[in-house]
Amino acid sequence: MLTVILGFTTSLVYGFADFFGAIAAKKIPPVAVTFFAGVSGLVFLLTLIPTLGADFSSGALFWGGVSGIASALAISCLYASLAIGPISIVSPLGAVVSAIVPMIVGLSQGDRISPWGGIALVAILIAVVLVGFIPGENVKLPSVKGLMFALAAGVGIGIVLITLDQAPSDSGLAPVIILRTVSAGLLGLFLAMQLLRKTAKNAQLKASGQTTERKPRIPRKYFFAILVAGVFDASANVFFISAIRLGNLSVVSVLTALYPLGTIVMAR
Repeated sequence: MLTVILGFTTSLVYGFADFFGAIAAKKIPPVAVTFFAGVSGLVFLLTLIPTLGADFSSGALFWGGVSGIASALAISCLYASLAIGPISIVSPLGAVVSAIVPMIVGLSQGDRISPWGGIALVAILIAVVLVGFIPGENVKLPSVKGLMFALAAGVGIGIVLITLDQAPSDSGLAPVIILRTVSAGLLGLFLAMQLLRKTAKNAQLKASGQTTERKPRIPRKYFFAILVAGVFDASANVFFISAIRLGNLSVVSVLTALYPLGTIVMAR
């Protein structure tokens, strides 16, 4: 029962994080949103070490690192898909894919689910789709770009869940701390390269006598949204590793896939 509660809590908190991330991504590039959210989440996790502990063993370092690479790609794609929208379609699509990928892996590794449990899991997957259903004729269909970002996000999130499950069960917060560190590091490097390119381009334009376009100032509330998204996302990571250490990957991944519920409730 505790596994179910933790899995469902994970989904809600992930959904809250995605809502605030999507808001920020409307004004700020998704990669930048993911980077700064990752940094704020990392700082939050570091404050929890005295309470929850962290053992940085070789297994925690390896699986946390792989998870960080997948997370950097997945969350960037997720925020991009949510910014494109509509949230009620792209969010459940990514969620279903993020559940199916680890569920297949979990079952192949020996996870056992009773017949009633299997029926329940199928019902939850259907619920993930229905939770985003909006009756009526004026439903905006997602673009191909939005769908591709959603699918990529789902696969990436599924890989994150799989790799976190592989980390040692006695490693505490170490895997998610490494996840955050690697993800933020990769995205920070990418942003630094973009900034250098932009600086060089502006220098060339200035040398040729052309004026560079000034972008409007971004309101502070969007940066606050990034901060909140990072804290919620890091909290969801903690709930998830707690859940998989009590239950199995197949069940927890499907419960986690209910994260559109939190996103859509807040969006509406």
